Amino acid sequence: MVMRFFVHYTDSMFKAIGSALFVAMVAHASPSEWRFLYEKEGFRAYERKGPPLAYKAEGIVNLPLAEVAAVLIDIPRQKEWVHRLVESRILEGNPLSRSVIYSRYNLPWPATDRDAVVESVVAEDIKRAEVLVRFQNTTALSAPVRRDCIRVPLSEGVFTLRDTGQDTVMVSYSVSLDPGGWLPDWIVRLFVRDAPVSTLQAFKAQVLKTRGQYDTFIAAQKARWASDQR
Repeated sequence: MVMRFFVHYTDSMFKAIGSALFVAMVAHASPSEWRFLYEKEGFRAYERKGPPLAYKAEGIVNLPLAEVAAVLIDIPRQKEWVHRLVESRILEGNPLSRSVIYSRYNLPWPATDRDAVVESVVAEDIKRAEVLVRFQNTTALSAPVRRDCIRVPLSEGVFTLRDTGQDTVMVSYSVSLDPGGWLPDWIVRLFVRDAPVSTLQAFKAQVLKTRGQYDTFIAAQKARWASDQR
């Protein structure tokens, strides 16, 4: 069942050592394939050895699922919590189900800015009380390659929200990214290895910051879920 909310890819994750090394997300990797790296502020980071490599993070947000999901569909405000994001716009489709998004990121010197065009599809499993948002890069005539940015050649991943009961949500984010071009090692560390944890930290902060600002959406979402479960 396609669900009525959307999340664009958390696109502040950039990495490269040359243009060939990249991180790969494995959406359904078994737990034994992931190696624990560290825990920070309640979020656990993992690495999956390659080639290719994969990174993910997961943790708990102590709020109802509808409140957590509400932040993900607010595309104009994503700049408030997605690191280095300076532009995000819908190119086509419905942001509540399937859409194509253009995003641009302002990277610190000496790196060149990156941009990307991704397709995002949201699906819901009512029985598992789980929402999966899958994204992958695509092309769009309305967003041609720019001279002042490097177009990200590979960006795909999954953002999962799972209701664990008692108004808590398990949030998981994994990503595969080849940012293209060259980036210094310190930016590689910042935007690749630590990117999933940093993303979930910022996302959780935004969810808490915006409480009470999405009441209409939250009420409608809860009513729809209740109806679907009958």
